Amino acid sequence: MLKISRLLILFTTTLILVTGCQSTANKQVEIKMKSKEEQMKRLDTYTYDDYKKVFDKAVSEANRLEEDDEQLKKWIIRTLAQEKLYFETDLTDKQVIEKSKQAMEKDKVWKDIAKKRYSITVSEEEVNHFIEEGPDTSELPEHRAFANALGLSIEELNHTFDRDIYVKNAMWLKLKPKLEKKYNATDNSTQLEKYEEEVESMLNR
Repeated sequence: MLKISRLLILFTTTLILVTGCQSTANKQVEIKMKSKEEQMKRLDTYTYDDYKKVFDKAVSEANRLEEDDEQLKKWIIRTLAQEKLYFETDLTDKQVIEKSKQAMEKDKVWKDIAKKRYSITVSEEEVNHFIEEGPDTSELPEHRAFANALGLSIEELNHTFDRDIYVKNAMWLKLKPKLEKKYNATDNSTQLEKYEEEVESMLNR
């Protein structure tokens, strides 16, 4: 059961269902999402080859947009993958880069608040254990396709390229009980919503 629950939150850049519109902070770029029905259809019908084509294109475009900053390129790849899988809106190159920079900054603020406000830390061993118990056991076609598009094994993808995601997931498991106590909320969605409000408040200062 533990492995299953962890697999549900792995590869968060592409697996969560999203609906409605998104707007990037500051620039207010309105993003229309594909309908939930379209997203469900993709989950039901997409094969490894379908995902491989999507990720190959995302990696190729990211290499064109950013040659020097490997950290930013990582986030550009994630943004382009999200665009191709979830967004109805076609982003311009400038919007892709801006949204990627904002996502990178938001990730930093998310972790900083957890560390400084809630005293949440995770060790390298804890992150490794989290990955080994969940993501490393994944046989999802999208997970394998993403790794291959980057020229990595599943283990290399999880322990290097996407390690920042799993650091965040490991931190979240420790953060949840504190948010439950603070907000008197036991469900994950409410805890996440409240914490996102804290992050947005810090970003908008």
